[in-house]
Amino acid sequence: MPPPPHATSLAPSSTSIGPPVKSWTNTAMRALASFLGGSGSSNRTAAAVVDPSNERDVRMGFAMGIPTIISRGVGCDGGVTRYAPNQLLAFAPFPRGAAGACSTWTAGKLACGARTFSTAKDSVDGAAAPSPSKLSSSRARRATSLLPSYLIDARSIQKYDAVSCPEGALQLSVAENQLCERPLTNVKLIRGDENDADGKDDATGFGDLTLMDVLSSLASSSSAKPSSLRNGDAFRDDIANAQSHVFHREMVYYQPTQGTPALRKIMAQYLQNLLMDPITPGSSTSVRQFHADNLVLGAGCNAVLENLCMCLSDPGDAVLVPTPYYAAFEFDLGARAGCPVVPVNTMQFHSPNDSRGDNGPIPAEWYYPNTFSLDHAYARAVKETGRPPRILLLSHPNNPLGVCYPPAVVKECIDWCREREVHLISDEIYAGSVYKTTHASPITGEPEATFVSAMSLASNHSPSSTGLGLGPYVHLVYALSKDFALSGLRVGVAYTENDEILFALQKLNDFCQISSHTQLLVERMLTATVSRRGNATPEQFVDVYLEANCNNIQYRSEKLMSCLNELDIPYLSPDSGLFLWMDLREFLPPLSITESSDDEALASKEQRERELYLSLMKEYGLLFTPGMSMRNEKAGFFRCVFTAASDDEFELGLVRIRKFVEGRRGGK
Repeated sequence: MPPPPHATSLAPSSTSIGPPVKSWTNTAMRALASFLGGSGSSNRTAAAVVDPSNERDVRMGFAMGIPTIISRGVGCDGGVTRYAPNQLLAFAPFPRGAAGACSTWTAGKLACGARTFSTAKDSVDGAAAPSPSKLSSSRARRATSLLPSYLIDARSIQKYDAVSCPEGALQLSVAENQLCERPLTNVKLIRGDENDADGKDDATGFGDLTLMDVLSSLASSSSAKPSSLRNGDAFRDDIANAQSHVFHREMVYYQPTQGTPALRKIMAQYLQNLLMDPITPGSSTSVRQFHADNLVLGAGCNAVLENLCMCLSDPGDAVLVPTPYYAAFEFDLGARAGCPVVPVNTMQFHSPNDSRGDNGPIPAEWYYPNTFSLDHAYARAVKETGRPPRILLLSHPNNPLGVCYPPAVVKECIDWCREREVHLISDEIYAGSVYKTTHASPITGEPEATFVSAMSLASNHSPSSTGLGLGPYVHLVYALSKDFALSGLRVGVAYTENDEILFALQKLNDFCQISSHTQLLVERMLTATVSRRGNATPEQFVDVYLEANCNNIQYRSEKLMSCLNELDIPYLSPDSGLFLWMDLREFLPPLSITESSDDEALASKEQRERELYLSLMKEYGLLFTPGMSMRNEKAGFFRCVFTAASDDEFELGLVRIRKFVEGRRGGK
């Protein structure tokens, strides 16, 4: 049967493809062209789509979506028809598989209907391809397979409500900060230019102001845009005319895809103050500046991270991430960008002969990536995908550990990436939530900064006269979702000084732009000033807010640590973020008689931890994030988001933790 016209028009001829190159696209297209126009019988097996004798061809072709093309358009038994409906389906990544299956990407597997193909050197794991449906695409069904499996359990339980469900589970697993609802005391807000529409002081007196009060006031303000005032120009006419509108004329039309020039300029200055070390008096070295033209503002951190990965890698290129890591990274990077996450396991490279991790608390440094762990993960990525990884993604400050990587660790990662020509993306979304700003250096014992941004450590590498001097291999993502608890506004930031991707990054942002009204609100928030009673000098609202917020987070963390200390529960002492990493291995179900902790299978770890997770949730009303969902190397660790509850709910959570520990220990 001849292929339909639309199939032949999409398929390149096999002679036009040329020899294999590093691009996944050519590999996929060569395979598709071979399938469409190959010689011999029209009945070909799926394994013949690519050259099975070429392991790299098999790995790249299968990993890059050729299975998707086949399973959507071609049968896998005897009477195979030689066409595929749309070669663009190759962009859909192959699914990881069902919950409880191997957590690593298996490149050499082709599932088609009920039949499975695999390369000789790869184990077959995970589920078969989703069943065909006329109501949804395979891409949609595969995307959901990337979601953490524990979410299914979490969604099945009734959540706590003081009135309607007092026995429900307390939600302590979502990284939200309800402490943002606490007010600033004895302050008054001064809008943007320190004048309201009448030209008078906007605040009538000092009092309490919550973040929502400030945003509501700024959103309803009819004063001119801060950027207009600084330029001495309020659009076409004068300031008085601009003051009569909450919506300005230009806001209703298309905006620059990467964000308005005004907000990008203000955001660059905010990031400069947050992430870059100030100039030391008397120093001959000047601090490099964020360049507004290299900023792209998009609808949330996951959106700009995905776009950045799409610009730096091809589908199937691995992203290295130190473990444990934010569980949703696998969805964010795999659902559309098609980038499998390869975990960077670190413990064996710090503790080959150290038994502390088995008999007591695990030291923080065991979680730090180093050259040895990065080299090991790099080799694993090459083995599993057939090519070098393209990206190392650092969460700094770290989620879920609640700690910052020491400057030496971050610098080692930067140097490793530059030497290997691997792109480093530093996710610094919690940079404004570092509440222990100094600590004793583990090397010298002297006080040092807890958090030093990768942007600061990587700057001055390039001779470029503008920007930070990062060079092409170091990038940043940030958002207002955590430090300001503004996850609903969807304001994310990507920063790169790689000129080859900047335009593409801006164009991909077409799909995730921020509304003009939200951009104006954020512009006003980042430039707003407040006065504190007893202080005649106005201060930036963001500085006052972040200081108060860090104090609130630290107070909560100390209360939780006090409870855990009282109960003798090990944990990683936090210094940043919204969470604490707890060691509940004591309460795991016992190992089977045929296994030891040294050689426990992954399935056993996941099963034992899930039993503990379900017990915490269903019997004690405590909903934490299980560590195995974050690819932790050991079972029994949980992330507690201690800011995700109101004051009353948090106190109830402490009561329930005590009840859990005492009940479990009393039952032994």
